[in-house]
Amino acid sequence: MEILKVLLVMAAGLGSTWMAREATEAVFGVARPQFLTQAEQPPQGSAGRQGGAVAAPEPGRQKMEADLRRAQERLGMGVTSEELREFRPTRPLPADLAVELPSDI
Repeated sequence: MEILKVLLVMAAGLGSTWMAREATEAVFGVARPQFLTQAEQPPQGSAGRQGGAVAAPEPGRQKMEADLRRAQERLGMGVTSEELREFRPTRPLPADLAVELPSDI
């Protein structure tokens, strides 16, 4: 009997949700999610202008590689593999300490 009550509540919930959606679509029209709409294409005759905005030129491959090289040099400035050394703690880390547990666990 409990299962029938659960199914009845689920059906009532789904039915009321469906009815609310139908009512709002009848009043406001069918809602289309923003991420599903496709952007309008500019006319072929326009020279990269849409609404007064100028389209940015695409950077060339050489310029992108030069920027990448510059960023890599900036990130690794002055650190060589000889300067890097392995971390060795002077005292044991808390995870390395032995913990005594009672035998009844």
